Amino acid sequence: MRRVVQSADRKVLTSAAVTATAIAVVATVGLSMDTSPPDAPDITPLAESAPGTTSSATAGPTTTSTEEAERSPEEEPAPADDPAAAHIQPATIPDGPLGIPGIALDAYQRAADRLNAEQPACEMDWTLLAGIGQVESNQGGGRFDAQGNTIGRILGPRLDGSLPGTAVITDTDGGRFDGDPEFDRAVGPVQFIPSTWKRLGRDGNGDGVADPNNIYDGALAAATLLCNQGGSMADPSARTRAVLAYNNSLAYVANVNAWAHGYAVNAFPLPSDLPEIHQPKPTVEPPEAPEHCPEGWTGTPTAAPEPAEPGQPEPPVPGCTETPAPSEPPSPEPPAPTPPAPVAEETEVAPAPPPPPAAPGLPVIELPCIPPFCVPPPA
Repeated sequence: MRRVVQSADRKVLTSAAVTATAIAVVATVGLSMDTSPPDAPDITPLAESAPGTTSSATAGPTTTSTEEAERSPEEEPAPADDPAAAHIQPATIPDGPLGIPGIALDAYQRAADRLNAEQPACEMDWTLLAGIGQVESNQGGGRFDAQGNTIGRILGPRLDGSLPGTAVITDTDGGRFDGDPEFDRAVGPVQFIPSTWKRLGRDGNGDGVADPNNIYDGALAAATLLCNQGGSMADPSARTRAVLAYNNSLAYVANVNAWAHGYAVNAFPLPSDLPEIHQPKPTVEPPEAPEHCPEGWTGTPTAAPEPAEPGQPEPPVPGCTETPAPSEPPSPEPPAPTPPAPVAEETEVAPAPPPPPAAPGLPVIELPCIPPFCVPPPA
């Protein structure tokens, strides 16, 4: 991290780093990708769930802040089908500072603007949300479709108590979001436990569904959780309290603040600004290949196709070959036109031949003219 930092941020980073070396940092585990297709998300009105949950895959102590526990029903965030949500068109934004995916950058900025309009005193900064997204899932591995849905489900550890420091949280969503019908797992690019999502999940892209696997929905829900802790995110103490409600680890707070400052100044944090929180990088598994090639293609799919760019046709499925269209038989040549029959030229009518002469040897008898049959002589 560059050494030229704001005094407030440096105090938070220094305090968190020093405290982290003096306390036992809770062990965390990496993320995995479940590529099975999720069930239809739950968009029923948000309901209260049991306290004592966190919204992170980090295996820290699962605590709920006093402010969250004592919040009255009137202070609950808007339900998942928030009518004020503006529909988000498919994102085509280029990558932002430090290579943050453009669609994630858009989601964090929209969420910050939304929360600042709803709770101006919160003074939410998009870089804080980006810091959480980076620490939780490395920005989802950059694997989003054009609507902000992750390619496959990003899952935290199974909260069955088998890992040191993890709480036991039995299933609260029937496996709808995390695919586990026995125990809950944190879900999505900003890692919400299903029980917490039922209370805080929001529709960030206006599609009528609150889905933790969508970066727009997750970013708005994360901003809501932070702002509900009270105070301004520009105040170091209020900011630390809010991030601790997300994950009760001062080392986690230091990492989030370091990345947030890095996004603000476009400079990667120094190793000294990132105390160890035992959270390895997430493992991103590609989604499963489809069972069959699409219509008009032959072969056996070997992998899932890459997501299509907005406005572009679907990319081909690996292992499938397009079947060439049958060639049409050549059309027969039209018959040669028949030349018209020649028109006969008009000829002059030949005169009638004279009567044949009398046969020789016969006598010629001249009869006398008997009036009135005689022809008068010419005048």
